[in-house]
Amino acid sequence: MIPAVADIHTHDPMALDAVINLDRDMVMRDGALYSVGVHPWDHEPDFGWVETMASHPQVVMIGECGLDRLRGPALDVQHEMLTRHVALSERLGKPLLLHVVRAYAEILALHKRVRPSQPWIVHGFRGKPALALQLVKAGFYLSVGPDCPQATVDVIPLERLLHETD
Repeated sequence: MIPAVADIHTHDPMALDAVINLDRDMVMRDGALYSVGVHPWDHEPDFGWVETMASHPQVVMIGECGLDRLRGPALDVQHEMLTRHVALSERLGKPLLLHVVRAYAEILALHKRVRPSQPWIVHGFRGKPALALQLVKAGFYLSVGPDCPQATVDVIPLERLLHETD
């Protein structure tokens, strides 16, 4: 279940009414909600830490994780890490929060192959309306911030539209 918060993804550790991206240096606050994952830019991932933290009741989403063709380790390394996050999301019954840069074909293919029971959320979506519609049709949720074109926001059904400040 996607948490009912005003901000689905932030890196601000003091944010309220938000899902905060947990990092190793952060201390969890009572009552706050978190996501945990290995960002695709990370060249030295510690998935063991992610697995340990993911089962904490305040961690309500897995990620941010994903694929980024412009930055980070080789795409095959990112893909292997992403598949581990997908499995963790399914095992724990928590939504998956995705960072995707120029890799939507791969994400769509993985989603089709895995057929996840948990929601997949593309965070920071700024794509064109046609891509938004393709993702929504495939079952994705889209999280947008202030940089998303209004024409794109306008085509996303309200039940698939989320907001973030990242």
